[in-house]
Amino acid sequence: MEIKTRRVARLCLAAIAAFMVPAGLQAAVAPRSFFEDFPLGRGWVAAEGGAYDEHLVRDVGVLFLALIVVTVWAVWRGEFVVPVAVAWLVQGVGHFAYHVGHLDGLASIDRFGLVVSLVAIPALAMAAIIAVGWTPARRVP
Repeated sequence: MEIKTRRVARLCLAAIAAFMVPAGLQAAVAPRSFFEDFPLGRGWVAAEGGAYDEHLVRDVGVLFLALIVVTVWAVWRGEFVVPVAVAWLVQGVGHFAYHVGHLDGLASIDRFGLVVSLVAIPALAMAAIIAVGWTPARRVP
């Protein structure tokens, strides 16, 4: 049973990595495009009305890519699944908490898409944590 639950956890992390690669690459390589067009020309970042900051957008993209590298490593090696999932949970909950309070300026379909996409990361991270049966008091071998 443990092999099957570890596989589920690793699949959840793989899904997070796959989901985040486009955003990380676009922000790191084409920050202006990320700011103005993300996702797929919808302009969710620019719709908030803040000023474009190339340095900040590139840094966020590179940080996403760095976390994706660690995630892929955890998936490939089957190690550090819980800490990587917890890292994505922290990122996902913080990201969600900010954006759910800043939905003004978006069309209804964009609000829906943003909220669904923001829930996906922490949901997958929690699924990975639950799959391995981890609790703060229990060590995973």
